[in-house]
Amino acid sequence: MSSRAEVTGRIVELLQLVIASSVMTNERIAHSLGLNVVDLQALGFIARSGSPMTAGEVSQQTGLPTSTTTRVLDRLEKSGFIERSTDPNDRRRVVVRVRHEAPCLRGRVRDPPRWVVAATW
Repeated sequence: MSSRAEVTGRIVELLQLVIASSVMTNERIAHSLGLNVVDLQALGFIARSGSPMTAGEVSQQTGLPTSTTTRVLDRLEKSGFIERSTDPNDRRRVVVRVRHEAPCLRGRVRDPPRWVVAATW
C-alpha cells in the first residue's frame, strides 16, 4: 500500500505534467492561428464572457495592465478575431466581441467562438 506522501508526490507529478502539456498545447494553437499566447488567452476570455466586454473588463479578467490590453485588442482586431463597436446601451463606451466570421478561421472551424473557448479553457 502506498503512503500518503507517495500518493501526494504522484499527484503533484501528474499535475506538473498536465500543466506543461497545457502550456505547450496553448503555444501550438496560438502559433497555428498566427497569435501569441497572451492574445489567444485574452481572446478566450472574450469568447467565454458570452457578451461584449469593454477593454477595462478584459484587462480586469486577464490581469493585464490596461496599456497591454489595448495593444492585445489592437492585434486581435487587426487579425480579424474581434470587432469593436459602440455599446448600444451607452454610446460613450466601446465594447469588443469575437467575430463569428473571423476571416482567419474561415474554413478551418465551424463555430469560431466555441472553438476558441474550448482551446483556451
